[in-house]
Amino acid sequence: MEAAAAHFSALKPRKRSKVIESDMVPKSYIAGVVWAAEENGEREPLGQRILEIPDDLIQFESRDPRSMFTAYVPVGSLAKGEALVTKGAGKTLACAPCHGPDLKGLGPLPRIAGRSPSYVFRQLYDFRHGARTGEWSPLMVQVVSNLEQEDMLAIVAYLASLDP
Repeated sequence: MEAAAAHFSALKPRKRSKVIESDMVPKSYIAGVVWAAEENGEREPLGQRILEIPDDLIQFESRDPRSMFTAYVPVGSLAKGEALVTKGAGKTLACAPCHGPDLKGLGPLPRIAGRSPSYVFRQLYDFRHGARTGEWSPLMVQVVSNLEQEDMLAIVAYLASLDP
């Protein structure tokens, strides 16, 4: 067990997704547990959502750990997210004091740079709605209390664009 723990704790996180701002995205469908792009090249409006799809569905379904994803986000999300993450933009607190200057974790608080935007959005949503509990949760509830869904979308888009 100690050898396994040493091995896995020595692994460095790597970038698994690229973030693209766009108004139009590949038409998508649900493929098992993920969204996937239609192969016919059709496009659809993104609206105010994130579409995170595997670049190669077969590779993902084969559980290949090298699977990459593309996260499509609304135009302007990265700039708005950067303002919210780095300064709070009058709606929240900057992330660095708790998650570290490079957002790669600080003490017991996790790395948030380079994480899946869908995953981080679910965490922020759960903090905001009281579904996420734990020792540090009360601090995050204060951080997300004034954020709208559009703000959280921008935050996770920006965080996903960073190197882990």
